[in-house]
Amino acid sequence: MPRYSNQPNDIKPQGYQPHASYPKHDGPRQSFHKPHTSLGATGHWVRTAGMLAPVVIGELIEDPAKRWRAIRLAAVATTLVSEAMWTHKVRKERQETRELEATCTPL
Repeated sequence: MPRYSNQPNDIKPQGYQPHASYPKHDGPRQSFHKPHTSLGATGHWVRTAGMLAPVVIGELIEDPAKRWRAIRLAAVATTLVSEAMWTHKVRKERQETRELEATCTPL
């Protein structure tokens, strides 16, 4: 008999069971780590503007040399804005951590 089939009796009612060699973990799960998502909606719009810039610039500027220059400048500008937002976020988090550490009493 084949290991897998399309018959309804192959569906297990208990759902997905992890492999036995995986360790049991009852604590809180680690969130999915994708750094560029941590900048929120503003970061999303900056990245979207950077991706759409070549299309929009291509429609607005006819001269190929000027178009290429504008596309390169748009790429640099969106990168700088994104990096500035990330730097601001990290600086704010570090400041909050320092303030929290300053309020803690030593043991």
